[in-house]
Amino acid sequence: MMKWKKILFLVANYKTTGYDFYDSAFPPLAFEYLASYIEDLVDVKILDSKAAKLNFSQVKKEIENYQPDLVGLTVPVTSAIDNVLQYAKIAKLYGSTTVIGGWHPTLAVEQTLSSPWIDILVRGEGEFTFRELIEKGSPVNIHGLSYKANGKLIHNPDRPFLRNLDELKLPSRHLVRNYRYKIFNMNCDAIETSRGCPQACKFCSTNVVYNQTWRSRSVENIMKELEIISKNKKINDIFIVDDNFLVNMKRIGRLCLEIIKGKREGIIRKNIFFFFQGRLDSMAKHPKIVKLMAEAGFWLVLVGVEATDDKGLKAVAKGCNMNQIKRGINVLHDNEITIMGNVIIGANLNDTIEDVLRTIKRTSELSLDLPSFTLLTPFPATKFYDEIKESNLLLTEKYSEFNWLNPVIKTPNLSPEILKKLLYLGFYSIGYYAGDMRNKVYLYNRAFKSRGIFYIINPLRAYRAVISYFKWKKIVLRNLEGFKKKVIRQIKGGNRNKIADIKKQLETWRSN
Repeated sequence: MMKWKKILFLVANYKTTGYDFYDSAFPPLAFEYLASYIEDLVDVKILDSKAAKLNFSQVKKEIENYQPDLVGLTVPVTSAIDNVLQYAKIAKLYGSTTVIGGWHPTLAVEQTLSSPWIDILVRGEGEFTFRELIEKGSPVNIHGLSYKANGKLIHNPDRPFLRNLDELKLPSRHLVRNYRYKIFNMNCDAIETSRGCPQACKFCSTNVVYNQTWRSRSVENIMKELEIISKNKKINDIFIVDDNFLVNMKRIGRLCLEIIKGKREGIIRKNIFFFFQGRLDSMAKHPKIVKLMAEAGFWLVLVGVEATDDKGLKAVAKGCNMNQIKRGINVLHDNEITIMGNVIIGANLNDTIEDVLRTIKRTSELSLDLPSFTLLTPFPATKFYDEIKESNLLLTEKYSEFNWLNPVIKTPNLSPEILKKLLYLGFYSIGYYAGDMRNKVYLYNRAFKSRGIFYIINPLRAYRAVISYFKWKKIVLRNLEGFKKKVIRQIKGGNRNKIADIKKQLETWRSN
């Protein structure tokens, strides 16, 4: 007799600055994978309150109507933790057992499980752990679980990683077929082709969660899933969620050849496009494979530039140099692939105001199509977290504030207030929020070359893009109140006198 017969996976409608200006709703792949492992045992439902834009009252009504025995929750980003716990509270009020998982709970086990609204916590990969929990009806002695018993927190041994990802069942997409998912104003689906990353970047959680390992699915296994996704005519874009898609470039080359073949033979629709996350140095070393990627429909890449000089790259243990980064950008542009590139403000803890202003200037010179900035944010259990906490530079452990845009650290030379001003000075200086039409025209030309005229003139996408733009512009300008716009525009000039003017205004603002 199963203890839990009705399972509800609940996606929280979280709101957190830094993620919401794209107005995105990501497919809940983690829940789709978990569901595929228990559908044969119990009744399963995925309630995506973010995609459906449901408020708390509406979620309560859904829970009341479904009456789940167990509610599964995930923390999509660290800053969403408080919001997710509010949904757990609702589930507890209706008598459900609450189980939480995801990266943040895995990295901050004690703090997450200490919430009165959480009963069980899944650490790491959850597919086999969750199935075993449902089968046994108890967390006792199940590897990969932490739970409460008699007022104490119990941590079972870790569950070993699945060695062969081809053995995974495919995600249960049919459970979310009524939701519309979009990323960067594009209707999309998502696929995971590998897990983990062999790099050891100090700011990144991936190498902590996966113990600096990387495992991949075979090309044949990936193609099987792409064929399924391609049958959904509403989807033209597929987001490859891998944290480092390009670890094995030979594998990528084989995949691209199969995609090209699949499109030619009608197995995959010709109007399917891909965007992904990858390292610029990997693409710099393999220009022929990047050319294949463009031919297969890869048109947009999210890259972590992180720093704009070799000293900064070394500070974050990025494992590459600026020559490789610049070469990677050139290779992508040679193949008309659009680049969203991010630079970390404060990546080098010893940076001064002048150093950061030079970083902003160099970022604008990198030819990134969509440059952006984030603040150095030490997520739990990362190398930076330990380093900053030991140096007494961490300002708070309230994780709802860890959104990459809110300063949660100070540095020896920069206060949190100055770090935040520098961040938004960076956003203003790159032009998209400063009335500089040249940047916008360049971006539209890049999108036109990558996707064609019908992508550009789509009225709904254009409307969403305009709304997102003005939302973010409002945030940028609000955070620069009190600054003279004439002085801000001087960042691009970058000579010593102009940098001195900006520094003087920052110090004047600080003293006031």
